[in-house]
Amino acid sequence: MNHVESAEIAKIMSASIAPVFLITGIASILSIMSLRYGRIIDRIRNLLREGPKLYQKEIGNDHLHRELRTLYRRARIMRVAIITEVFSIFIISLTIFAMFFSLSFDFDVKFGPQFLFIASLLSLMLGLGLFIQDYALSLACIENDMG
Repeated sequence: MNHVESAEIAKIMSASIAPVFLITGIASILSIMSLRYGRIIDRIRNLLREGPKLYQKEIGNDHLHRELRTLYRRARIMRVAIITEVFSIFIISLTIFAMFFSLSFDFDVKFGPQFLFIASLLSLMLGLGLFIQDYALSLACIENDMG
């Protein structure tokens, strides 16, 4: 194994740390998603507890059940969105590990880091697409309620 000098170590650290900035951005998105997921879950719990009292007999239980089904669907969408974002962070971590290992030990990992990074971006995009789908669904529910 070759001895790695200080300048090379700095280069290795710089190259393998760069994707960490992407993790920070995804973590911010993840925080927003988690808050939104929590609000949906709180609304479901509130409707399960207080729903029959909140909706008058004219509106009926059909509206309550429809709203609960929609909220449950939104919660499932947000859960998958959160999972894909966490998975993206995991893959970025693997990318950093592969890059660091490759540069530190002069071991050619071929295209591993590139494929991992592409996979993390695809996972990120999928999560963002689901996030947008939740927003669209929430607006559609409001439009249906308005008539």
